[in-house]
Amino acid sequence: IKELFLGFFSNEKRKYIVKTKRTATKAIGKLLKAYITIMAITFAEMFLGLFLLKLIGVYDGSYITIISFVTCIIDIIPVLGTGTVLIPWALYNLIFGNFGMGIGLLVIYAVVTVIRQIVEPKLVANQAGLPAIVTIMAMFLGVRIFGAFGIILLPFTVIILKLLYDEGIFSNQNVKHKSESIKKSVKEKKK
Repeated sequence: IKELFLGFFSNEKRKYIVKTKRTATKAIGKLLKAYITIMAITFAEMFLGLFLLKLIGVYDGSYITIISFVTCIIDIIPVLGTGTVLIPWALYNLIFGNFGMGIGLLVIYAVVTVIRQIVEPKLVANQAGLPAIVTIMAMFLGVRIFGAFGIILLPFTVIILKLLYDEGIFSNQNVKHKSESIKKSVKEKKK
């Protein structure tokens, strides 16, 4: 199917399509690596937090590993996050008088949230070779424009565009040529 599809294009266009596909695949791999690292950090924070609560005698349950794993999976989903697990669990404990556990869970939630807010832009930016501020802006604009999934969608798009530029698919001369032709057409319209 790939050969059939590429057969419709000239040799130069085929190289461009293959290079673009390779670059997009590389971007997906880099983004996955960043988010797997974030999941590992969340897992470690949850595991350590619940283990400490158990150690001081506040948490008397088990399944720390399973709870940590499920929470890190839920955390990576933009609409949900760790609050989906920890806030109701903390409220339940506070309502039924288990104040130590409730407060402990809220502390874990605060730590996980703060660390994620600090680490996520840096990890995603480092994987793409972008400044962290660009990633933060892309995440913010992504949420504002596309909703919860925009926090992943827009940074992913920015990463792909950056990698395409780095690979020479969007070269400086192409950009320069297009900007010059736009300026030229604007000048002609003014006349």
